[in-house]
Amino acid sequence: MIFVPLLHYFKCKNTYSGNELGMRYRITPGKRSVPAPEGGDAAAEEAILTVDLWPDPWTLDKTDPALRRQEVFPLTEEGRLAVSRYLEDSFKADPDRWKQQPSILDCEPWAPPAPEPDDTAES
Repeated sequence: MIFVPLLHYFKCKNTYSGNELGMRYRITPGKRSVPAPEGGDAAAEEAILTVDLWPDPWTLDKTDPALRRQEVFPLTEEGRLAVSRYLEDSFKADPDRWKQQPSILDCEPWAPPAPEPDDTAES
């Protein structure tokens, strides 16, 4: 089972990241707005854990967005256990993919495409 810190760790607003044989992940606590109950005017907030998952070798922001995944879970003990199961299932679903990631020495980081030139601008 992939280790996920205790719920208290996340309730103290700590982020946790790890790597499982080429599968990188980051677990971030936060909040999101949820619709107000019927007849209510004010929207409520819900405490959540956001899990980002991506392949080695680069950091999240240097990895092609097409290779990244993100899931949201409630910031509860059940949510924490679901995060652990999600990470474990993600790894077991395709272990060869994770184990065969290139070395940081053998590839370049992803960079956003350059903006297209504006043909309408006057010279």
